[in-house]
Amino acid sequence: MKILSLGFFVLLTLILGHSGATLATERKTPIAPEEFLKMKNPVALSPEVLEEAADMYKDKCVKCHGASGNGKGSATKGLDVKPRDYTDKTLMAKIPDGQLCWIILNGSDLDTTDMEGYKKKFTEEQVWKLVHYIRAFAP
Repeated sequence: MKILSLGFFVLLTLILGHSGATLATERKTPIAPEEFLKMKNPVALSPEVLEEAADMYKDKCVKCHGASGNGKGSATKGLDVKPRDYTDKTLMAKIPDGQLCWIILNGSDLDTTDMEGYKKKFTEEQVWKLVHYIRAFAP
């Protein structure tokens, strides 16, 4: 009986250890510099802001992050790491506005994601508007 219990414990440890390793490597997103992490969105939220951001999102983000923000856009087939699910309230509550802004501007240059940066395509103000729009997926 002791051998069976020990075997079960070892098996459980291996399964949980493997699951943890998989989760740890599943998403590696660069962390924004401290000054960005502390930033709050300086753009006032309004219907006009969301309307403008919706157009930007449809133009540049929907193919990966999906029309509903769930990370299941048409361009995600074959991606090892799927795009962030903006509808996940628990996850989104943990991500500071400044982190979202920084990633949109700079992208993720890690091998695990294809997120490109948009600082040559959007102004910083436009990106902050997009942060509002992204947050609207998980109010």
